[in-house]
Amino acid sequence: MTPIVEVTHLEKRYGDVQAVRGISFFVEPGEVFGLLGPNGAGKTTTVEILEGLRKADGGSANVAGVDVFSDPAGVKRRIGVQLQSSAFPDNLAARETVRCSAACYDLEVDELALLR
Repeated sequence: MTPIVEVTHLEKRYGDVQAVRGISFFVEPGEVFGLLGPNGAGKTTTVEILEGLRKADGGSANVAGVDVFSDPAGVKRRIGVQLQSSAFPDNLAARETVRCSAACYDLEVDELALLR
C-alpha cells in the first residue's frame, strides 16, 4: 500500500535555530497519526511544510501522491487541516464544518466518501 503521507529527512532552520532536524515518517491510508512533542519541537513547522504553507530547507515530502515542494497548490487542493482551534461555531457537526470549508473554495463534497 502506498503511504498517504511520506516524509524523508525533513529539515527546517530559522537562522541559527534548527526547527526540524531530519525527521522521517510515513502514514498509511486510514491510519490515525499524531505528532507529539514539547513546545518548540517542530510539530507546527512540520505540519505547515506538509500543508505547503512553509518551505523546507531539505528532505522530501509527499502528501496524497503530491510532492509538497514542487506542487504546494496541489497539496492544498487535496487536503484540509485543522490546528488547535477553529473559527467555526462549536455546535456545528463535522460534516457541516466540512461543507462550510468546501463552500469557501467553491467545491462540492461527498461526505460519505470522506468517511470511507
